Amino acid sequence: MGQMRRVAVLLVAAGLVVAGGAAWAVWNYAARPAIALDPTALDFGPLSAPMVKTRTVVVRNSGRAPLRIEAISSSCGCTTGKMDATGISPGGAAQMRVTFDTIAHGPQTGPARHAVYLRTNDPRNPEVEIEVRAIVLKGGSP
Repeated sequence: MGQMRRVAVLLVAAGLVVAGGAAWAVWNYAARPAIALDPTALDFGPLSAPMVKTRTVVVRNSGRAPLRIEAISSSCGCTTGKMDATGISPGGAAQMRVTFDTIAHGPQTGPARHAVYLRTNDPRNPEVEIEVRAIVLKGGSP
């Protein structure tokens, strides 16, 4: 009878160790960065050439590990994104300045649609996109 009790106690202890290890693995895996953008799209509206306009996007880390901004790129040289901070603490935020330059856009007038891309260490969203829209007008227009 004492032998069976020891075996039962050992089995319960082993089960607790396995369950604790699984809980630690889930907790450790869940401790990851999570990027969130506000807003996710920018509409610069009508822009007369030559004109440069800048807007701000808030980049938040809603995760439980530091978020790293690894790279910022864009679909066109007329659209750029710049951040002062390349790391954002869990629960923290940083500002990104997005600029649209009608001269760099070239001689095309009319609706323009481009994007700024952020590459991060967020495992669920390694690259996020900010859509950038504008209507490029000839110089002298409103």
